[in-house]
Amino acid sequence: MKSSSPRHTALGLSLVASGLVAATALAAPGCSSDPGGTTSSGTGGGAGDPGALVKVSTASQVGVVLDEIPPAMRDKVAAGLVAKDAKFWIDRARAQINMTKYRLAFRSYYYVDGNRMQLPLPPDVKWNVALKPDAMGATKPRRTMIGTHDAVVVDYTFDSTLLTSADSPGIAEPELAKVGGSWDEPFIFPIDPELLFQRTGYACMDEGSFPPNSVDSEETAVFYDQECVAQGQASKDACHQTALPPLSCVDALDESVGKIAVKVHFERLPWDSAVADAARFGDVTNKTGADIRAGVASTLFPAPKVIYRYIPEGDCTLAEKCVGAPGWRRLLQFSSINWNIGKQTLDIGAVDTALTGMGGGDLAAHHIYEFSECHQHYHFMHYGSFTFGDQQPSNSKRGFCLQSTDRLSNNEDSPLHNPYSDCSYQGIEAGWGDNYNAGIDCQWIDVTGYDVSQGPVKNAIHEDFNPDGFLCEGTPVLDSMGKQEYEHTTFMTAKGEPVDRPKCDFMTSWDANNKRSEDVTLPALGESFVTEPCTRGQIGPLRNCGFKKQSDLEACTPGAKVNLHCTIPAGAAPQTVRLCESSQALKSGTACTQGFAIGNAVVPEAGVDLAITCPAARSAAEPGGAYSIYSSPLVDEDAAQTVTCAVVP
Repeated sequence: MKSSSPRHTALGLSLVASGLVAATALAAPGCSSDPGGTTSSGTGGGAGDPGALVKVSTASQVGVVLDEIPPAMRDKVAAGLVAKDAKFWIDRARAQINMTKYRLAFRSYYYVDGNRMQLPLPPDVKWNVALKPDAMGATKPRRTMIGTHDAVVVDYTFDSTLLTSADSPGIAEPELAKVGGSWDEPFIFPIDPELLFQRTGYACMDEGSFPPNSVDSEETAVFYDQECVAQGQASKDACHQTALPPLSCVDALDESVGKIAVKVHFERLPWDSAVADAARFGDVTNKTGADIRAGVASTLFPAPKVIYRYIPEGDCTLAEKCVGAPGWRRLLQFSSINWNIGKQTLDIGAVDTALTGMGGGDLAAHHIYEFSECHQHYHFMHYGSFTFGDQQPSNSKRGFCLQSTDRLSNNEDSPLHNPYSDCSYQGIEAGWGDNYNAGIDCQWIDVTGYDVSQGPVKNAIHEDFNPDGFLCEGTPVLDSMGKQEYEHTTFMTAKGEPVDRPKCDFMTSWDANNKRSEDVTLPALGESFVTEPCTRGQIGPLRNCGFKKQSDLEACTPGAKVNLHCTIPAGAAPQTVRLCESSQALKSGTACTQGFAIGNAVVPEAGVDLAITCPAARSAAEPGGAYSIYSSPLVDEDAAQTVTCAVVP
């Protein structure tokens, strides 16, 4: 369990678009000096080796939980899952393994003794995942009960090899200092990694130092913390601040998903050049300094997606110019990582982002960090920008905490450990990336004004990292006392203060890899990622994919109760009906997720009664009184059907 220590802001970009994240301390609910890991001290050797090798392995079980499927359908659905190919199950296993991310990136805060640091897995491109054969050699999935949960499951194995500098394993984990040393890191996984947020809410989501509402239902691995417990009150320093779940993570898994306890085994190997060559990943473009590659994509990130969000007057996203106006907005969210592929750390150093009373430090004195009255913390104003296509507006990416959250390289120049797990001391370690996840405020482009009246529009997201050269991709210029030197610029703060830039001896073509583009299709009005096909094997009424718009603006009396009876054609397979708030200003529905639906139910052949509350007025431009209807088959193998909902007394 984490000891009380700062919780490294927002597990990712912490340098987020708006800088909404607060750098604060995480008060852990409890702690243990050894939560069940076994150790072995090893037997010497390795002097003069150019690097170190650590084998990582585990065996686990992953599944698809059928609880939300009507009992009469489960045999058919289970048979379809048993028939799925190995890739389906391996992809699900990889999603479960990805839930190690949080604990391993911020591992030092789980141990009282303080002598353990980060111990990340190798990059996911180097993972070996295989279905585990039973005693008869079969790898076929099987239907079983996981606690009280009906599920189809399969066993699997995972292994990979860490390649790093010779001394780093022993610094990250003392038991790995010598060849032959080993360590077991304990995990409790949901048996089904999909639909975790829909099933357990915030119980397993660690929001410590995030702004409220940052959890994204499609990207829960970056928040997943098995140590979260129920709290008496909301706190930005602990797991929960947006909502207070009544159960601990472990209890919520037992109640709503099913769980499996595993140990990830780390073992220091003798140096072997052939093994190192097979494990090595990541170019080193600058042997004497840092070099940041912008916007690295990952198969473990969800694709960019359009969402609808209501922005009230006075919201900080308006103050930060992250949206064009208050009201319902269509926002293009996306996740990415900026990756240090230089041999040296991009070091920022000490920053008083937490406003401890010591002032903003050197960066604030030179007005590189500006104090935000809205958010009550400092913003770094020159991190980068986003645009969509050739049109404006663009969204400046502002932040205040440059962190090392994902080890993307796997080579001798990239240590397993780094000092940048706390926003009071900032930087991106060699071979590491600063990950920003889609759910954080302002990690989007406001595309409300883009014309999709004639159908979907395809264009590209453009990201430009470090456009003004405020981060040194090269060698910092220091004075005779070893302190950073600064130079004047033409930039001014919002208060008219001159901004100085750190001097840097930039590497040749330092900005050649600071831009990236990614093609994206904006869906038609009333559609979002919820109306796009499911790609990860999501099934059932809780999924946020595979829906089709049935109607846009169904009228009702704002704030009044509405009783509906929803039906499907005779002989049709059961469907899910989802009702969402509509926007009068946009003249469309808002294609909502399950968590924001005003109604969500399974529609059997006999139909279903559904009671909703008609959306109330939000503003003069949004007077309420309208809802939209979306539907989806429970499983993709069944045909989509029209769902008809009629108002009944």
